[in-house]
Amino acid sequence: MRSLKFILRIWITLTSISSFVAGWILLAHSPKPVQNTQTAGASNQTSLEPLAPLSGLSESDGNQSPLFFSPQPQFRMSSSPFFRTGGS
Repeated sequence: MRSLKFILRIWITLTSISSFVAGWILLAHSPKPVQNTQTAGASNQTSLEPLAPLSGLSESDGNQSPLFFSPQPQFRMSSSPFFRTGGS
């Protein structure tokens, strides 16, 4: 039994080290990220539309906005205890 534990520990150690080294090699050989070479004044750049102001998200129409949502408490209608034991 003692030799089985020793062999298992050696096996886990070797596989952990080899997995780490394989991951390191895989990461080192992965393709490099593409650099953005366009300048700020390029004519083919697209622009995003501005966002709506936050003042338009008020509660004046009676509906709650998603920014100010508060969950409603849920009540348990059962009279039984929450935790039950299966004791003898």
